[in-house]
Amino acid sequence: MYRNKNITLLTFIKILSIAFCCGLTGSVLADGFPSAVKINDTIVDTLAMTLSSGTYGYAINGLSFQQNLLVSHNGWQYAAYYNGAGHVCVARRQLPAGFWAIAELTDYTISTTGDAHNTISIGVCPNDGTIHLSFDHHGGALHYRRSQTGAAANPEEIVWESSLFGPVQNYLISGKTISSVTYPRFWQTPGGDLQFGYRAGGSGNGDWYMADYTATTGLWSNVRQIINRYGSYTDSMGTSTVRNAYLNGPVEYGPDGKLHITWTWRESANHDIMYAYSNDGGNTWYNHMLPAEFRLGAGNTAQHTMLTFRWIHEGLQVIGNSLTGLLIRVDSPGVVVVPLDRKYGIMNQQAQAIDTQGRVHILMFHCTPESYTGYNYSTFGTVGARRYNHYWRDTQGRWIRNELPFDANDVHSYVGQRPKLFIRSNGDAYAIYQAWRSTSLTHSGIYIHDGDLVIQAATQANHWADWRIIHVEQGPFLNEALADSYRFRDGILSVAMQDSPSANGQSTPLRVLDFQLN
Repeated sequence: MYRNKNITLLTFIKILSIAFCCGLTGSVLADGFPSAVKINDTIVDTLAMTLSSGTYGYAINGLSFQQNLLVSHNGWQYAAYYNGAGHVCVARRQLPAGFWAIAELTDYTISTTGDAHNTISIGVCPNDGTIHLSFDHHGGALHYRRSQTGAAANPEEIVWESSLFGPVQNYLISGKTISSVTYPRFWQTPGGDLQFGYRAGGSGNGDWYMADYTATTGLWSNVRQIINRYGSYTDSMGTSTVRNAYLNGPVEYGPDGKLHITWTWRESANHDIMYAYSNDGGNTWYNHMLPAEFRLGAGNTAQHTMLTFRWIHEGLQVIGNSLTGLLIRVDSPGVVVVPLDRKYGIMNQQAQAIDTQGRVHILMFHCTPESYTGYNYSTFGTVGARRYNHYWRDTQGRWIRNELPFDANDVHSYVGQRPKLFIRSNGDAYAIYQAWRSTSLTHSGIYIHDGDLVIQAATQANHWADWRIIHVEQGPFLNEALADSYRFRDGILSVAMQDSPSANGQSTPLRVLDFQLN
């Protein structure tokens, strides 16, 4: 029944006791299906910021396009967020359940009280222990700062205070200002250095860039454009000649050292799911590993075209190369792995994950011809027409689609906000998202201000065709669910959730919920 040999009998008994206290049935463990048992609930800050006006929702701490709000390294966990004063804060605790200490960077105040794009992303460079922050952007100049060397390398020896962090910079390379940044994100390289990605330009009219940080020099280099905005695209809604790429997260390396990116294009609305990978740290990009690709798509006509299967034969092709100036574009060969007309309401900036076999997994919500039955078209579809779709690429290069279950009588199975996806070393998958507490199936909104946290799971043994809800954490919560992908490797799902305010703009507790995965 219990297969994790690294957990002691005493710990197992404790987890089992918690399971009964939380109302989980014995069958969840007994049938061998993955489970998630809450083992810790801590408050990072009792007065974390919320937005006073909500064009894009009222959350500023915890949005799907943040690469990381939570990062674990060397036995400690770090959280980056805005407090009620609008200051950038970096909190840390010693794992598994230490006290959160806060470094409040009072020399900078967020520029908005109503734009949810202006989030904070945090990254840790393992090779030199530096902590990197990028924050408060929506098309404006870069705001970047980093800690002293070693701040995360020997945390027990560090006095945690704001003086650890250097001044705000508008550049990565001295003398080269970066004038347009949105959606900044950091990720670690297999060699222990750090990389940075961001959009330059605006929605429907932007390019994606990345850069390299080398710990031995302490310098950034190789700022380069990867994805370009131009090219012609036509579907049932017309023709467009400009767009931007909305990347899923987290951008990450697989076990074989390949860097993987998946994304949607945004014209007037979103369309298609794209994929590319790099063998050399993001300088040269390819469309496919294998000469034959099996694709799932929605055809090339209007919204009620049936999903179709088709074989496409393509050799290994370079679609991007920083040395030659070749950029990935909408007309690059073989980047589309799931063709989806703009009428299918695909939401941008959702989830990807790479498993231990190097297989790419994507989790995104959109409508299908079947789910549209009885519902009218809207930009992201009505709630009744939306479905979470799990796409994964097998070792033969084929893309498989598993639709997560939908039950009109269970509001937690409805598509809520954008999900995140995690794959354990044994191949089992976990999805997290904030769900509606109550809503109409004809509702077309996408922002939830008082939801519940939902955890679903599926097994590799059944090719991830057995998704089901394994835990619901009662809110009300405000933000989109984000988890610590580094701590997940240790079998703990740490999820950052912020309590809903009783009035817009009111500060509320930011919490980290820890779940033992079994």
